[in-house]
Amino acid sequence: MRAATLLGSLVLVACGGGDSDDDGDDRDAPMCMDGDCSTDLDDSDCADGECVEPDGPPTLAVASVTRYEYQFDLTTRVARPAVTLQIEEPGTCIELDYTGPEPSLILLDGAATATTVAYGTLTACAAVPFAAGDTAVLEAQLTVPLATLGPSQVGYSITDDEDGNPFTYMVSWVGGCAQFGPCDARPGTFAHHVFVITHPEAETVLCSGVVTELSPTQTRCSFELEGGPTYSTFGFGASASWTEASRGTWGSANVTLYDRISSGTAAVLNDATHDAFVRFMETTIGPYPYGSDLRIVVAPTYWSGFEHPGNIVLSDALAASLYTLTHTVNHEIAHQWAGDQTTLAGTYDFVWKESMAEYLTYVFESETTPAYAATTLNNWKRGSVGVGYFLVPGEQPPLLSYYGDVYGPGPLILFRQLEVLTSRAQVLAALRDVLGSERTLSVAQIITALETRTGLDLTEYAAAWVYGMGPPPRPRVRRTFANDVLHVELTAGQALRCKFSVALEGANGERLLVPVDTFRDGPDQMIPVTPSFEVVDTELDPNDECLILQATVAADEVRDPHPPYLSPRAWGSLPRP
Repeated sequence: MRAATLLGSLVLVACGGGDSDDDGDDRDAPMCMDGDCSTDLDDSDCADGECVEPDGPPTLAVASVTRYEYQFDLTTRVARPAVTLQIEEPGTCIELDYTGPEPSLILLDGAATATTVAYGTLTACAAVPFAAGDTAVLEAQLTVPLATLGPSQVGYSITDDEDGNPFTYMVSWVGGCAQFGPCDARPGTFAHHVFVITHPEAETVLCSGVVTELSPTQTRCSFELEGGPTYSTFGFGASASWTEASRGTWGSANVTLYDRISSGTAAVLNDATHDAFVRFMETTIGPYPYGSDLRIVVAPTYWSGFEHPGNIVLSDALAASLYTLTHTVNHEIAHQWAGDQTTLAGTYDFVWKESMAEYLTYVFESETTPAYAATTLNNWKRGSVGVGYFLVPGEQPPLLSYYGDVYGPGPLILFRQLEVLTSRAQVLAALRDVLGSERTLSVAQIITALETRTGLDLTEYAAAWVYGMGPPPRPRVRRTFANDVLHVELTAGQALRCKFSVALEGANGERLLVPVDTFRDGPDQMIPVTPSFEVVDTELDPNDECLILQATVAADEVRDPHPPYLSPRAWGSLPRP
């Protein structure tokens, strides 16, 4: 995709110059003075008293997007986006990511301009080059297609809820803003966002930032905080089904629920639990990053939840399982820090934000609701077997093809296995070191932070568990107990080291956990153990501490190809634990 080819700041490609006509451009055209140009166009010549740029390769310039202002009409789907850029190095043309239909209008600083739309980009050229320090505003007009990426809601969609009312949803996701207008689609970009939505009077519009009803048919959302990542901030939702209700405070945030009564969400949402989780996040990571308000929005969505800054959207199917609802709400709350306040450095760093949200939710569950924590660990394990890609896939497939393969193995490999090897406090300290202090994070930076806090050298660990191509291997383990010796052997994936337990079990319910550290002690171990009971059976990894399988168990016996935390609508919810 185009976003993967842009490095650093947005590259603006210069594409020629010319005279200034009465086109609204208030910059002076370069004029000749004593045979030289009055500007610093070193290679320009004079012709008939005016500057003429010579033929040759275009100059390059650099700029960054600082602001999006987006006007949109729900009835006609006509959009009028305006993108503000800060020019960092001079150039004549502005190039932005764009994958939408041919715009009906393009203006650059209020003037009509030469424009090219090709190869996922839109290039607009000014009559006079921009200088470093200038700002530029590119405006467009287009009709947004009613289309999504595959079966997901990435794109622009209208879905009827069970009350028969349409839910309208604009979702950028990672690298997706270019379908709605010119933008910088790289995952790690932050900007201010303003949406002005014209809509039927009965509908409520919600998006990140301060929501203001300009009139009964027009709503403005203004996100003027330090900046929001484009993947989650560029978007909105609208529905006539919502009933607005205060849920009090969760931590420092005033929470408002927007729900249709028939979904059942309001009746089972546990404010005390989520208040405790926000306070856990504020204590563990730092202050809630999006002002004083948090909106919880319930709708017919493809995913269980989506973490728009200060504006969490939940599936209306979640109320069927108290565990799934509670876990998903906390997962999306965790994303306010891990994904929104600090976001992805690149598309294939996707795993860390989902793994971190899962892990932080699990830590809270383990300290407050152990039954939920056990369910979460079991979900990770089931969702980790038979996946098609490594956490950071070397083949770089389309994100929609591989993203679901990281939800189970990601939190296990990056965090759970490391807390077992060291301590939870050390792993949480590594998360606290990077969240909030960094605007963007790569998986490599996360691993470095974990090495610093745990004292482990994770070079070989990451090479075996994190990076690679093709379906990742999984370690297989054989264990036997005889003559007071536990023999544990990795029969496959010997580079995939971790620490786990083997439970020795007696006939009358006796149980003894024996720790096995293949990370430090090797793949084949004879461990002396003297239990106080006769051992009649053993159990491998009863606490789900490592992504290991029994040597005799086939992958399809444990693989759950449809983890419930991704799409309850498509796959159904977990039963109550």
